[in-house]
Amino acid sequence: MNTYVKIMDNINQWVKYLVSFLLVVLAILVVLQVTTRFVINIPLSWTEELAKYLMIYIVFLGSGLAMRHNQHIAIDFLWEIVNAKNKQRLQKIVLWISAIFCLVLSYYGAHLTYIVIGQTTPTLQYSMAFAYAAIPLGSFFMLCNIVAALLSPNNDDTDEMAGELR
Repeated sequence: MNTYVKIMDNINQWVKYLVSFLLVVLAILVVLQVTTRFVINIPLSWTEELAKYLMIYIVFLGSGLAMRHNQHIAIDFLWEIVNAKNKQRLQKIVLWISAIFCLVLSYYGAHLTYIVIGQTTPTLQYSMAFAYAAIPLGSFFMLCNIVAALLSPNNDDTDEMAGELR
């Protein structure tokens, strides 16, 4: 179990680099799009489409990273009223519900990706499956990180981790 957590933390490190790189590429594409549209007055249509798909992948991959460190947006009403003894139980219940949701999302996302294989993107003419593949990949990555969070021995430091960037 401890080996799985270490493997997931190593994968998360690589995904963090990938998401950072994609964010830089996204910023460059947006600046290029604005410059060509409003300064040169000859817009590049492919930059907008590629930026949209990069944003989708950044969100889905980043969600897995956020799930590992309990940094998702949450309604913490129950968290505030539950005593310290039951906070860890509540956290595990939330993680299990999230795991079931990610499993279902991964299944139906893969099915949806399969359905759109024959469709192409408007400008780049790539298969829409590349865009839709972010759903099953990202939800499976979130599921793997939920399992790592459930197996992690230091799962009781969620108070300190909330809102903290690593």
